[in-house]
Amino acid sequence: MKLTDIRILSDGRPGHENQSFGLAEALRRRTGADVQCVRLDLKKGVLARMAQARQVGVGLAKPQLLIAAGHRTHLPLLLAARWFHAKSVVIMKPSLPVWLFDLGLAPLHDLRGGKGGGRILATRGALNRLPEILSPKTATGVILIGGPSKHHEWSGAPLVAAIKEIVERQPELVWTVANSRRTPERFLREVAALGLPVVIMPHENTKSGWLPSVLMAAQEVWVTEDSTSMIFEAITARARVGLLPLPTKHRGDRVVRAVDDAVAAGYAVRHADWLASGRPPALAGYLHEAGRCADEIVKRWFVSAR
Repeated sequence: MKLTDIRILSDGRPGHENQSFGLAEALRRRTGADVQCVRLDLKKGVLARMAQARQVGVGLAKPQLLIAAGHRTHLPLLLAARWFHAKSVVIMKPSLPVWLFDLGLAPLHDLRGGKGGGRILATRGALNRLPEILSPKTATGVILIGGPSKHHEWSGAPLVAAIKEIVERQPELVWTVANSRRTPERFLREVAALGLPVVIMPHENTKSGWLPSVLMAAQEVWVTEDSTSMIFEAITARARVGLLPLPTKHRGDRVVRAVDDAVAAGYAVRHADWLASGRPPALAGYLHEAGRCADEIVKRWFVSAR
């Protein structure tokens, strides 16, 4: 069957939408399918959201494939899939039994035993919208700082010292240091006080698309270990990836497991290991999970246009 129309059911959360569009765009590259996005009104009850999910009207064709991420999209996804006789793909481990959907895409660290099978396809980290063919790299490096979370504590002084080491050891790169919404407000001021030749980029000054563009251009990216989505985006961008430590709250935490897996697979190096080796982080092998998942979906149900 030829795939011509894909519908994303979105709960409006940027992280969920990023994953859904990453998969849909990878499928479009393979099949030429049109991609629609219906943003469900979460202020309304589940019945109203289910009605939204199955609408057909101006600009909305009957989809053959539905993609959704986020627990509040699950029931609308199920109803719409049955209404349209379409395939359903749920991203992240669903709150409902996975056999209700045609396919679930879940990170390894969310799966018991760390593996998928059957209707679950295991992924390394979250999907993203980075392209599969990248432009040549420039002589740039990026340092991305997260912050305290339910998984990690905050420890700013060691991070400031680590940034100084990284920049001074590799002066051939033009470095940018960027924070996030979770970063304590004073942190960028502490970095600026070092007087290093770096570009300081507060997250308030960035526009949509800024992070993917700098990651695709950067030769080397350092990310705090709490920021798994940025870690895997940097890996997908084929940068040399280093990890900056933050104290963990629970050693067996799923976010910690995701980072441990990236290190064990050779996709990233921790700061302490980089210091011990005295060498830049190695360039890891190719990893594009949205593309790999799109290949599997086409293989199972559709015809590739390639």
